Amino acid sequence: MADVSVTLRDIDEDNWMDVVLLTTSDEKEPRVIEEYVASNALSICQALYEETWITKAVYCGVKPVGFAMYGYSSDREEYELCRLMIDRNHQGKGIGSIALSLCLDELFSIDDCDRVYLQVHKDNERAKRIYARHGFRDTGEMTGDEQIYVIDEADRKDI
Repeated sequence: MADVSVTLRDIDEDNWMDVVLLTTSDEKEPRVIEEYVASNALSICQALYEETWITKAVYCGVKPVGFAMYGYSSDREEYELCRLMIDRNHQGKGIGSIALSLCLDELFSIDDCDRVYLQVHKDNERAKRIYARHGFRDTGEMTGDEQIYVIDEADRKDI
């Protein structure tokens, strides 16, 4: 894993534009829907109207390099890691794995949260490997092109 200082920080008036401009796209321009995840701008807007979501900037040192969104899904009536992205220029450094651990720390610190689910695009092999290393398992369920993964707090693996 990378030897970096990765933290989750609130999105505010000082960093929101930096977070919105992060992208996973090879075209280097953020889109409303990225290849495997909704854009940070769309997600931040969603969280304004669906108040059960928490949005965080993923920082590496003093620089925002990613985005996370998690909270209670009223659709499934359980806790969800809804978005986790690392900018294309910072992938492959272990930052996503550290950010995932930090998100799980925050989710499992909620009193009634002992299980977290997420949806991952069926073709996103890199993300599926990271989730599996942390203890997520494929439920066999699909929502469109996305597989449903779940982790119980007792099955969590910190790497």
